[in-house]
Amino acid sequence: MERVASRTGFSLGNDHFTDLDYADDVVLFAHKMDDLHGALEVFETTASQLGLHISWQKTKIQNLGAGESTPWPPVCGHSLEEVTKFTYRGSVQSTSGRCQPDIIRRIGITSTAMHSMNKVWRQTRLQLQTKLCLYQTCILSILLYGSETWTLLQEDLRKLEAFHMRCQRMILGIRWHDFVRNTEVVDRTNLPSVRDVIAKRRNSLFGHVVRLNDHTPAHRALSQVAAARTGHRFGPGWQRQPGRPHHSWIQQIGDGTPSSIGAEWFKARCRGHSGLTQRTSAVYAI
Repeated sequence: MERVASRTGFSLGNDHFTDLDYADDVVLFAHKMDDLHGALEVFETTASQLGLHISWQKTKIQNLGAGESTPWPPVCGHSLEEVTKFTYRGSVQSTSGRCQPDIIRRIGITSTAMHSMNKVWRQTRLQLQTKLCLYQTCILSILLYGSETWTLLQEDLRKLEAFHMRCQRMILGIRWHDFVRNTEVVDRTNLPSVRDVIAKRRNSLFGHVVRLNDHTPAHRALSQVAAARTGHRFGPGWQRQPGRPHHSWIQQIGDGTPSSIGAEWFKARCRGHSGLTQRTSAVYAI
């Protein structure tokens, strides 16, 4: 990876990001097609010296918001497929940068799991609390997998909330012709909304990344984005693209205002220091 990193990557302010690694999965970044082509060749050559090879059948090329795609030349004699959607670590990465394709896929998978447990929901001997615990453990965790990284629009939230409500009605055995209001369903299940669950997970992820070491790539990227949100520039030659900016993940922290994001960043750092102080005090007390 050290040899490949010199040929690929993109710059965000003063930081340079080259790749994402998880187990045997590698994601390479590049601004230009030629840079990525050369990086893949170097990666295959270097890996082959260690007895490793790229799985070309599983290797995909994706253009993320960089205009129209161009024909991709073969790499080491292998043709690569260019895709607009790609599933990585269980989440759909779309060329548009939106999370809607991932949400639709999650709803489909969760619907199958929900219907596979029909016998459980219809079981009259089980208490409602037991069914709700099973729902939160086995169903809701599937629906909201990776939701802490989603940048949600109102349309996305409406789809998630509607599916969440449909599942609760199924557990309670309520049919559409029973004319039961959603407020009554919520009163009977006492389950939090999808919006609240996602917000809690998102804030937890935000605090975790803020408290990472300052040299960690995730912390560096988040700090750059947070700084840009509060009015700082990524660099002296950086300019925002014309047009209305897209709704971003960082805008979902707090109330989305620059002062709120700065306050949440400060609170997350303080929590880390207070936790360290408490743990240290406990050790000294022993």
